[in-house]
Order: sequence, then C-alpha cells, then structure tokens
Amino acid sequence: MNSKFIKKAKYQRKIDDNFSQCLTCERRCKIGNGKTGFCNTRINKEGEIYTIVYGLIPAISFNPIEKKPLYHFYPGSIALTVGTYGCNFSCFWCQNHHLSKTNPLRASQFASSDEILSPKRLIEIALKKKCKGTSISFNEPTLLFEYSLEVFKLAKKNSLYNTYVTNGYMTEDVLRDLVEAGLDAMNIDIKGDSEMVQKYCGADVENVWRNAKLAKELGVHIEITTLLIQEFNSKDKIVRKIAERINDDLGELTPFHISRFFPHYKSSKYGLLEPTPLEFLYNAYNIAKNVGLKYVYLGNLPTTECDNTYCPKCSKLIIKRKILGIQNLYLDTDGNCKFCGFPIMEFE
Repeated sequence: MNSKFIKKAKYQRKIDDNFSQCLTCERRCKIGNGKTGFCNTRINKEGEIYTIVYGLIPAISFNPIEKKPLYHFYPGSIALTVGTYGCNFSCFWCQNHHLSKTNPLRASQFASSDEILSPKRLIEIALKKKCKGTSISFNEPTLLFEYSLEVFKLAKKNSLYNTYVTNGYMTEDVLRDLVEAGLDAMNIDIKGDSEMVQKYCGADVENVWRNAKLAKELGVHIEITTLLIQEFNSKDKIVRKIAERINDDLGELTPFHISRFFPHYKSSKYGLLEPTPLEFLYNAYNIAKNVGLKYVYLGNLPTTECDNTYCPKCSKLIIKRKILGIQNLYLDTDGNCKFCGFPIMEFE
C-alpha cells in the first residue's frame, strides 16, 4: 500500500473489532481488517477505512465539455478531465475497463511520479491550459470523493466549474458534500431498468434516480445518458420507462443522451459482437421525443441532426454541433435563444 495515496475516508462507521462499514456509495461495504471493499479503493486498516487513491491520477486529458456528454452546460468549453482506478459497478461492457478493472492497491505500488497529482497542481494545470473547469470521469468519480472535495473548493476560488460523469451511486451525504464543495453539473448514467441494473451492475437503480432528483433540487445541472445495448435495454418499454422517469422526476427540459454501444471488455461473453444497429438508436430517439422530452440526442454516431439543439419554443436551430464541438451557436450571453429569448442552458 502506497502511503502517498492514503487519506482517511470521510464517511464510515465501525461495526465491531473486525469490521468497519464504508458509507461512500450505496454498496455500503462491510470491510474486514486488512481487506478492501467492492471497488478496491477503500481499505480497512485497524478499524479505520481509508481511500487508497487520493491523488492517484493515471488518466488526464483536456476534453470538450460535449464529450462528457454535457450539451447544455458551458458549450464549447474545455474541461480538465481526470480519473483513477476501480469501480463500484460490475458492467460487462465497460469502455474504460483498463482503469475501472485494474486493482488500485496493486497499481499504486507501481505508480510513476506522473500519476501523482495534488488538487493544487490539478488546478494549476487547468488554469495554465486555459480550461474553464474540471471533470472527474473515466472511472467512477465517487471513488475520488475526498479528492474531489479539495479540487472543487480550489476550482471555485479560481472561477472554474466542476463536473462529474457518474453512475450516480453515491450516498446522499456524499452528494450533498460534493454540491456544497462546488459541484456544478453531472452526467448520470441510467444503465437500464431495475432488473438489468441489478443483474449486470449489481446495483439498485432507484438509488440512482433518487440522487439525480436530489442533485437537481440542490441546483446541479443534470443530463442523463443511456448506453443502448441491443436486447439488454433496447426494448421499447424500457426506453419509454426511462424517458418517462426523466420527464416526471427531472423535467422535460432535461437532456437525454442515447448512446450507441460498441463491444468492449467482456461483451463477447454475452454474445455481443457488433455495435447496436442504427435502427434501434433512431427508434429510441423517437420514443423519447414522443414521451415529451425536448432535448434528446444520439451519441457515438457521426454527427447527425440528432446531435443538434433546437429551441423548444420557436423550433429554430440554435446549436449545430460537429464531432465533439460546436459549429454554430445562436445563443445570447445569458444562454438564451437568440431568436425568441427562451432559456436554453448554463452559459458564461
């Protein structure tokens, strides 16, 4: 265990002399002395739980905010994006499995100096590269909770925004702390219906919906993504149920990204050898629009009309996108439609 990356976990409770419970995410792992929890980023050391990935940053890049995807939040801006190892879900299709399925305990032993990044240094890099904000992503950002708190506070002092690309499985206390520290926006994955999420992710999707709703109530900008996987979550009734839940819980103006699946990680084990056929994507798009959602987008496709934003009031094209960027933007400085004044998004 590399002491450089160890920090006491903020939320935990001691059960007895042998076990302590992690209260960072809704798995609420009961961890024996010397053992790690499901995500392998939390260890019980003599009755206290510690994160072992604080400042362990093997992944760093400078991404357009549209890549998150966040389409209605500071369009065209660049976010310094970082991630670590481990995950609290068990998805067989993970596209970042080289990070999420790597054991953090082992990785920390061989970490190079380039993988050590303090919150202060992260913000210095963001400012030097003229980024508009930060994004914790790649693997599940909740595992960098304690690190995120410090990053977010420093970012706010330097007028930078903060975002999470997340499965939304943190506990309510953790979510409230993130918002208080300066979390501005989240793209939350809704993997499927309750049966699929329980079977393939090992999680209760109701906790994700709860957090999406709570985050919105706390003033966080929310966008939802569903990776559409043929025969797993592509059925009409599943897509419709997700769209209806977005509409009812988060509002018709909540952006919904439906992304095309490509085989990754253990997909072949489940007979998934090809990307999701395009007709499934367009069918899901039409279902979500018919439910009443105003902003529905298709992702992991070449730029299409389903990647652009149209004003819900006057129907004019107000954002024409190219791959991971903006081609034309018809918004005023407050983020309103230039043609009719309808409020569209968070904008500088």
